[in-house]
Amino acid sequence: MKIAIHQPNYLPWIGFFDKLDQVDMFVLLDTAIHSKSGFINRNKIKTPQGELWLTVPLKNKEMPINELQIANDLNWQSKHWKAIESNYRKSSFWASYSEGFEQIYNDKWNNISLLNLALIMHIKSLLNIKTKLLIASDFKQDFGSGNTRNMNIVNYLDGTIYVSGVGARNYNNETEFIENNIKLIYQDFKHPKYEQRFGVFHQNLSIIDMLFNCGPETMKIIRKQRNSNRNE
Repeated sequence: MKIAIHQPNYLPWIGFFDKLDQVDMFVLLDTAIHSKSGFINRNKIKTPQGELWLTVPLKNKEMPINELQIANDLNWQSKHWKAIESNYRKSSFWASYSEGFEQIYNDKWNNISLLNLALIMHIKSLLNIKTKLLIASDFKQDFGSGNTRNMNIVNYLDGTIYVSGVGARNYNNETEFIENNIKLIYQDFKHPKYEQRFGVFHQNLSIIDMLFNCGPETMKIIRKQRNSNRNE
């Protein structure tokens, strides 16, 4: 049983869905404290002028993610949707995918965690990823913090393998995982290159850039890149 754990980011990048596609259960860690340097309320798209940050304004910041409230007085939804529409409406698969996203942006959202969950679930469906998605706050358990928290969540779900991002090597206690009979492996993600508008290729954008440009081929490209990494 493979488990991965990740904070519920806003319009996540490709690596988020690569990890989601590799495991049996994927836990959205909405109980973690929000970090200003993270991607809970922001991500990037591509424009003719380069990368553009889309940032959801928040009323409160140093709190658990599932308690973060959106500052709706700033009319961010209209701005974000207009930015997405103006930069992707001429993409190959705009007509195929725009309606579902537009519906989400037309709804009113007060909580960033619920907004992100709706977007993640929608993108997961478009990508036809079958992994079971779980929400940490639904467990009603105190799993602790840091490395111990992740290990406790995997134990709680009877997981035998924990798939971690490579950025966590600095704080993962590998001995603790071994002592609890959990195999720790790291996501070996290398960014795929794909057909993209507006000149030179940009990495690490929201996955919507790839969706609108590649359509149904999106997951095929991601999986092909993953398989080529394993064969190197």
